[in-house]
Amino acid sequence: KKKKKARDIKRRDLFVKFFVTCLKRLKSEFPEIKVGGPALCWMNESYFRAILEACKKEGIAPDFISWHHYTGHPPVVMNAIKKGRALCDEYGFKNCELIINEWHYMGPGGFSALRSADPEVRKKVWSGPGSHNGIVSSCFNLTLLSKFQTSKLDQAFYYGCSHTGSWGYKDGYSKYKVYYGLKMFGDFIKALPVICKSESVDGITTFAAKSEDGLRKGVLVVDYLSGKNEIVLEFKGVDKDSETWVYVHDNTRDSELITAPLRDGKIVLKKADDNCAAFSVWF
Repeated sequence: KKKKKARDIKRRDLFVKFFVTCLKRLKSEFPEIKVGGPALCWMNESYFRAILEACKKEGIAPDFISWHHYTGHPPVVMNAIKKGRALCDEYGFKNCELIINEWHYMGPGGFSALRSADPEVRKKVWSGPGSHNGIVSSCFNLTLLSKFQTSKLDQAFYYGCSHTGSWGYKDGYSKYKVYYGLKMFGDFIKALPVICKSESVDGITTFAAKSEDGLRKGVLVVDYLSGKNEIVLEFKGVDKDSETWVYVHDNTRDSELITAPLRDGKIVLKKADDNCAAFSVWF
């Protein structure tokens, strides 16, 4: 173990030297381009510390740092973003951007289950609500996208967006649940680009936004493994008794438009089953 650790440190130090050398040369030749990296497989603090410390010593600032994230736990992703911002600030690189250059839902069993030759394991991973691209995966995406908007993250790239294959948003015949979730978020943020607030409590994430003129408002509500049967929203500053439009994304529906009654400033969003679900509420 000691020999392996020593080899790993030596390889890391060689890469750090290579990284800083390339960064200095590229920025001197092409100051207008952004240079950074190195797309680590996770938020590896010790590796990033070595890179940032070497950059500071050589008097060169990276334009961004980047890493991958594959998990089923949104708080882990958000904590990594906070860690990345804290590290860059600690070394004096307050303008250094944070980029998650690959992210995707990863269910129980991780990559081992994903690549398993066992038919029972593969069936669980690739079919049903909790599958790699099912409704659980889709609501995981919606949770992160909602939280990204008010975080210190600068860019994030969903993996992947091919037209076919297990990592894309569709197979050769139909679209996955993740497609409809991504479209739901895109439609919401396109119509309501002014971000108001995002927060998560007990597995429920709410993301509020409004139109540029302030005349249209909405809230995206995502239930990610909360275990609740219904969600009660309470609003201030809206008609106490009326009806509003709600788009529903769950295990049985894909952005189906329904109307929901608003009574005494409250809306009750009822889930079709005990799976994850998302609701786009418009006023």
